Amino acid sequence: MTKLATAHHLQSENAAASAIFDEVIDRKNSNSMKWAYGERLLAPDEAAADPLPMWVADTDFKAPQAVIDALHDAVDHGIFGYPGGATAPYLDAVVGWQQRRFGWDVAKEWILQTSGIITTLKTAVQAFSAPGDTVLIQPPVYAHFHNDVLLNGRHLAYAPLEFTGDGYRFNEKTFEAAIRGNTKIFILSHPHNPTGNVWSEDELRTMGEICARNGVLVISDEIHEDLILNPTKKHIPFASLGEKFADNSITCTAPSKTFNLPGLQSANVFVPNKRLREELRRQYERNVFELVNVMGMVAAEAAYAHGEPWLEEMLGYLRANHAHFARAINQADPRLKVLPTDSLYLAWMDCRNLGMSADALNKFMLTKARVWLDKGQKFGIEGHGFMRVNLGCPRATVDEAIRRITSAVAEV
Repeated sequence: MTKLATAHHLQSENAAASAIFDEVIDRKNSNSMKWAYGERLLAPDEAAADPLPMWVADTDFKAPQAVIDALHDAVDHGIFGYPGGATAPYLDAVVGWQQRRFGWDVAKEWILQTSGIITTLKTAVQAFSAPGDTVLIQPPVYAHFHNDVLLNGRHLAYAPLEFTGDGYRFNEKTFEAAIRGNTKIFILSHPHNPTGNVWSEDELRTMGEICARNGVLVISDEIHEDLILNPTKKHIPFASLGEKFADNSITCTAPSKTFNLPGLQSANVFVPNKRLREELRRQYERNVFELVNVMGMVAAEAAYAHGEPWLEEMLGYLRANHAHFARAINQADPRLKVLPTDSLYLAWMDCRNLGMSADALNKFMLTKARVWLDKGQKFGIEGHGFMRVNLGCPRATVDEAIRRITSAVAEV
């Protein structure tokens, strides 16, 4: 094949991949939280504005065809009785994914199946701390890290990330100073949501060593592990750093963000330490029936066994979406700044120079710009004046969001 023919072939492949993710699918009548919850979650005037949903972190992309085909086969079988637990092919798919993508050799006995990472976080907080204890987090960070700790009668210890103007960085002194005598758990967002930080080996080791010295268990939420956009960065599973890190940690993973499967309620938790694993399992038994969604297991196995080419195509599409959105917004008005990111399909947009309070900014975006974004205050006080934008959607949706935001801001 000549160089010219090769170039045309690659262009054709790229166009085909782009077409998969360019497809606009109407989700308004699919009982989608993202698209159908406006009247439940928004004020009447906000819902009446019919804002474009770009908030909760699910994508508007169809799952890989291999996943859809596997689900069809399961449906055609026609019987949906109690599952018998993780099968050998399922475990092979989960273990193989970690080895191929991250070079992490996971023992099958470490794996606990759960219905989701949020459920795991709640359960782990109950299992490894007591009411009145503190749990360490790094704001601005995912809202459930805040809310579910407080819901369970624990308190929060804050080690905020340092804002640099273009992003955020970990501060070792701030981190260790935040730990108190009753701090039992550190919940690590890895990669970090919403900033997109991909933690380096040195940063992870520093966090882990500080936690070990202070008797703090690390719960590493690695649900976004597959969504690394910066080709110079790589995801390093926290527990892969060595035996002492594995022994003092619980690693939470799921195919839900990667392959857009959150509604199927399937996750995998890796707990190398047998004592911790059994205590977490006992807390699950206290709280819930331990079996997980049958169809979720089918989808997860198919995704991990056959979904890698689809993922690589999606990552290219997401990189382009991020670059396009950031360039358009940043050039349109100096009062807005989409921060650079190394991961996630979520953009973090600094709107503080518009001079609005956090609540006024959210109302403005919903009713004037008519875009439904995640308000920064959900991620802690450090998020006031910021908005999180879900770019896991067709380019046409991104373009419409750019048009609405820039037009509304031009009138301020």
